[in-house]
Amino acid sequence: MRFLVPAFLAVFAIGCGSSRVYLNRDVATAVVLAPLNESPDTQAGWKMWPYVEDRVASRGYRIVPHAEVQKFYEDKKYTGDPGQISEFSTEELAKIFNVDAVVWSKVVSWDKKTLGIYNSIEVKLEAELHDRNREILWKGEGQDGYSSAPSSKSIFSSFVGTAVADPEKYAPGAAMNCFGSLPWAGWDPKAPREPAPVPVK
Repeated sequence: MRFLVPAFLAVFAIGCGSSRVYLNRDVATAVVLAPLNESPDTQAGWKMWPYVEDRVASRGYRIVPHAEVQKFYEDKKYTGDPGQISEFSTEELAKIFNVDAVVWSKVVSWDKKTLGIYNSIEVKLEAELHDRNREILWKGEGQDGYSSAPSSKSIFSSFVGTAVADPEKYAPGAAMNCFGSLPWAGWDPKAPREPAPVPVK
C-alpha cells in the first residue's frame, strides 16, 4: 500500500527551547476518514475532508491516499452521508487499510447567518486519533469564521458580503486550529523510549 508523503517536514514550535511534541507510540500510519457531519450542509463533511488529511499529514503521519479511501466509500455506497462509515469499527478499518491508527472527525458547525445588523460565518471541527485497538490517543477541536455588527451605512454591503461568502473559506483555519495540538507521529528521536507498562492483572 502506498502512503501520501507528508508535505510539511520541518515545522518547529516557537519558544524558549521548545520543540516538537511526539506521540511516543508505535503509530506512524493512519487512515483519515471523511468527517461526520452535524451541519445542515450535506456536503460539509466531504468539503472538510482534504483539509483534515492535510493537517494529519503535516504532523508526520503517512496517510492512506485520498483516492484509495474515497474508493472504499464508493464501493460501500457511502457517497451520500459520510457517517455511514460508522458501520465499521476502528479495529475493522485499521485492519482493512493496514494502518496503525484511524482519524475520526466531525463537522459540528458549517453555518452562515445574515441578520442584517449581525452577520456571521462559523466553521467548527472536532477530531480524535484512535489506535487500532480503539484507544483514544488524542482529541482536538477548533473553529474559524467571521462576525460583524456593521453600522447603518454598511448594513447592506455587509449583508451581501456574508450572503455570498462560502464557509469553506474558513475550513482550512478550522482544521489548523483543531489539529494544532496533534502530536507528531512516532517517537521523539531525541528521547529514550519508555518501556511499555506492565498490564494490570
